[in-house]
Amino acid sequence: MPFESIIVAAIPAAFVLVIAVGVVVRWVRAPRGVRSRLRHAFGPIAAAGETYQHLHTGQRGLQESIIESVQEQEIGGAEQADGDTTPGTSPR
Repeated sequence: MPFESIIVAAIPAAFVLVIAVGVVVRWVRAPRGVRSRLRHAFGPIAAAGETYQHLHTGQRGLQESIIESVQEQEIGGAEQADGDTTPGTSPR
């Protein structure tokens, strides 16, 4: 019985250790610069969190929200450049 409890405790510890080693390796291989290194090292963990949020809560992740808002801004900017107006306003 003691052997089984050791195995049960060792599996999650090994999983956390593997993730920590992966983060350190990605950080060492990342390009220079503090922000880019951190982003490169923790990128897979952040992506997993966004996927979890999307699958379990049904909410969009931050990356999808940013992409959508940029597309809306580009479309809005193109409409203003063409002289289009929003409903309820008059052109000057």
